[in-house]
Amino acid sequence: MDAQRARELADRYRAELTEKVIPFWEQRCPDPEHGGFFSCFDRQGRLYDTTKYVWLQGRFVWMFARIYSAVQPRPEWLEAARRGLQFIRQYCFDDRGRMYFAVTAEGRRTTRPWGIFSECFAVCALCRYARASGDGQALEQAQELFWRTLELSRQPDLDSLAYPETPRLVTHAVPMILLNVVQELRAAEADSRYEKIGDEMLHRILDLHAHPVERALFENVRPDGGLADTPDGRVLNPGHALESAWFVLHEARPRGDERLRDRAVEIIEWSLERGWDEDHGGLVYFLDYAGFPSPYLEWDMKLWWVHVEALYALLLAHHLTGREDLLEWFERLHAWTWEHFPDPEQGEWLGYLHRSGEPALTLKGSMWKGFYHLPRGLLLIAELLEEMA
Repeated sequence: MDAQRARELADRYRAELTEKVIPFWEQRCPDPEHGGFFSCFDRQGRLYDTTKYVWLQGRFVWMFARIYSAVQPRPEWLEAARRGLQFIRQYCFDDRGRMYFAVTAEGRRTTRPWGIFSECFAVCALCRYARASGDGQALEQAQELFWRTLELSRQPDLDSLAYPETPRLVTHAVPMILLNVVQELRAAEADSRYEKIGDEMLHRILDLHAHPVERALFENVRPDGGLADTPDGRVLNPGHALESAWFVLHEARPRGDERLRDRAVEIIEWSLERGWDEDHGGLVYFLDYAGFPSPYLEWDMKLWWVHVEALYALLLAHHLTGREDLLEWFERLHAWTWEHFPDPEQGEWLGYLHRSGEPALTLKGSMWKGFYHLPRGLLLIAELLEEMA
């Protein structure tokens, strides 16, 4: 990409972040009465559910601390992150140290712990806040929570509804998120143990879930990496694979490891080959590797986060390899994404489209969609384009 095009796009992505996305959330999501953040807003920005989803609490803290450091050191952004962490510490842990999935606006528990994702995003939040504020206690808490969470992740039946004799599958989401968490920890403080854990997660992603012969990254595999001929075993999630690929590229770049870089680029290629909708454009949500009907009713929807993650993965892959075909893919996806997701009237982006590209839901936030994937992606893309320019 030439410098002029990079500058043009950088300005567009950064303006979208600072003029349309951040204002939408900073004006609505902080709860001035109880602390923490709301996430459920309709298209006009009206709050329709006051439940506080704990994994989003960590994501919102991370994002406010990130823009404080990378966009502008506005005191209200750091204060929002601080109050969010205060809410997490006070209301989001049970007596065992596990984190709830959801609590009320006031902080009363509503939904039991589920997996390790609330914990993982709390670690990231604590790390990023520590870096932005210089709060050493936050970093210590992040480290303690991480090692506890890592042990939880090694429990094969954690929060499982299946009977013990049921053949077990392991999910790609776990090593993927743990690799990202390790990257946050390592950026806050050097520790050789993080390198070891990072290498373990790379092995699990690249050697167990990614299958070069099948040209696919499988979401669920047997513990030894073997494939299971079941709907869960055949499911592909192009968005997850693309997000995971750029996590791997973030490992390859500082190491100067071309083999690691090329493995990540392969995953990007596989995901585009299978995920791109030749009839309507855009990337579908789920696929069955063997071509059977997907059990996920939303399989052919087009989601905002999938496209944002794909854009950054493609741009970074192009930048690190110089390959023009990856740039062509970026431009193709960029055009489709910007035509369909931004909301010029109300700000922020639509999140859920039908296969045709028409809106399926007009909400701007929910228990899944919040102040995270879109602003993170816009910021990462803008920063990379500015570097390229």
